[in-house]
Amino acid sequence: MRGRAVSLTLAGLLFTGVPALAAPPGAVLLADTNRNGSVDGADLAGKGRWTPQRGAIFLPNLDDDAKRCKVTEDDLKDYSIEVDLRLAACNDAQDDVVNGPLDLADLAPLRTLPRKASQDGTVSLGAGEGRYARLWIERGGSWTSLGEGGTLTAKELTDGAKLALEGRDVIRDKSAWNGVVTVTLKVSGSADSVQLRVAPLIMQSDLKAPRTVVTSKPPVETERGYPEFLGDLKKAMTAAKLPESALTRVTDYDEWFQDIFEPTTASMPGPGGQPQVLHVLLRSANLRTSDFSSGGGGSSLRAAGRLVFTTLRGPGVGVVQQFTGERDETVDDSLNSTGNYESLPPYRGHPLGRPLYGSVASRKPDPSFTRLIDSQYADPVVIDTSWLIVGHSDETTHVIPARTARGWTLMIADPRLAIEVMRKATKDGHGDAVLFDGTSEKKKPTIDEALADPVFLEQNETAAQHIDTQIAVLTRETGLTERELVRVPVLFEEVHLAQIDELVASGRIPPQTKAGLQKRTVPERVFGAHTAGIPNGISLGGGVFGAPDPHGPRVGGVDLFKRETERALTGIPLKVSWVEDWDFAHKWLGEVHCITNALREPTKADWWRA
Repeated sequence: MRGRAVSLTLAGLLFTGVPALAAPPGAVLLADTNRNGSVDGADLAGKGRWTPQRGAIFLPNLDDDAKRCKVTEDDLKDYSIEVDLRLAACNDAQDDVVNGPLDLADLAPLRTLPRKASQDGTVSLGAGEGRYARLWIERGGSWTSLGEGGTLTAKELTDGAKLALEGRDVIRDKSAWNGVVTVTLKVSGSADSVQLRVAPLIMQSDLKAPRTVVTSKPPVETERGYPEFLGDLKKAMTAAKLPESALTRVTDYDEWFQDIFEPTTASMPGPGGQPQVLHVLLRSANLRTSDFSSGGGGSSLRAAGRLVFTTLRGPGVGVVQQFTGERDETVDDSLNSTGNYESLPPYRGHPLGRPLYGSVASRKPDPSFTRLIDSQYADPVVIDTSWLIVGHSDETTHVIPARTARGWTLMIADPRLAIEVMRKATKDGHGDAVLFDGTSEKKKPTIDEALADPVFLEQNETAAQHIDTQIAVLTRETGLTERELVRVPVLFEEVHLAQIDELVASGRIPPQTKAGLQKRTVPERVFGAHTAGIPNGISLGGGVFGAPDPHGPRVGGVDLFKRETERALTGIPLKVSWVEDWDFAHKWLGEVHCITNALREPTKADWWRA
């Protein structure tokens, strides 16, 4: 989808079929107002005021087409935020050259209408807009930055100046900047303007196939559970017809790759009307306390997040970093992990889809990060994940395809269904089947033993009631009915203080979460998946879902939870490829989704046609 050139030519006939000499008097500045990928006379009407239906679009040029941004070994050893700020500030919009044809394709074309001029003129951005965009002009076959504005010579005005607009940032707070810039041309007492708006960041949809799957490569690849996980992930990718080259493994001790960045795309009309697409990775706003930072003082952003700079940033892939250190005690850093940020695909009334994340007043993510998410002109859906110790939206829900007019539905973790499956097994004479068979778990109760435990039953009913609350929000916001939901069996358990200490020590949750429990900003009772959370898998395209092996009770060699999941998917265009993640992820309250990430085809590349 990513274009290799942009239409920057200007012939003697700018207006289709209308000679330049017949043009309206005075200054005339044009952009791709009709969004067909070129600049011509059809762009004249309505160019002065951007609307959803008409108006030119520009990209936030935050990628690194020439691969000039380097991360040194010294950078990686220094965990200070100053280094993170410097790394994030390196991109194509921050240098003073156009880095070849790929970079040029990321600029939005502007043109002045050729007219006889005896005096120089000027072109400029609106007041204060230079921090968000800058202007370029082609002179002598090369491109020169004009910054916020500059002089156009009389000859350039006579010939018709070739200009371009480069975006320098995304919308971070729409109350401070709504993404619109105004470019004004002034010539001999006349003036003309055109408005453009920066492309919004559109979150990826799990309905789209991945181009790249990213996962960790532990320094010791024989780490318990990793070979099994990797082997099954590769099998699932093969089932989805993804080439082996689509898998990128990055060496890091922090395996929670879903939690360190959230992929989005930005796009504008390119040559021939084809979308010019830029992938923009949102680095997680995980701000860790002093024990994670160099020198033993201050705070540091999550170190593993630097892989967006070392491995992923490059041609067509940019990075945005957004966080604030001004947080009150209700901000829980675990909710800043980007496993908490998912998306709902487009549907009626929401053509760009909708972000989905977990937050409540007493336990919420970084407010500056959610403000950025909320500013992309796609209303978020917010659910309560505070009852989960990790607190992520991906723990209980997953978007899957459906043969309906909407085209999708939600897979939902259902503890009541898990209990129902177990009770039926007992009724059928299989109460001696054990849970967690084939795992390293020390306690492997039989079905009968589990069902005889009132604490076990109460904890799963409590988790089910919390999920009911999530479902009520999701069905109300999307129009999905209860009957459309695909429920799969997942058992939950209450997480106690000793387990929380282990999770903090492992790096799965930050110390702030434990502190929140002590201050009661985190609920007194918190839960996690007991059997592997089946919805917490990875969509691989080709109708394949890489789901964590639940290790439910087995009867006659058949895992009852797997069988029930496959039954629930009857009529759904999706097949499960089971992935072993028990020792590598599940024991630390994570699953396949948590330890992978993906760069996908855009949710809506031509979003302006939505």
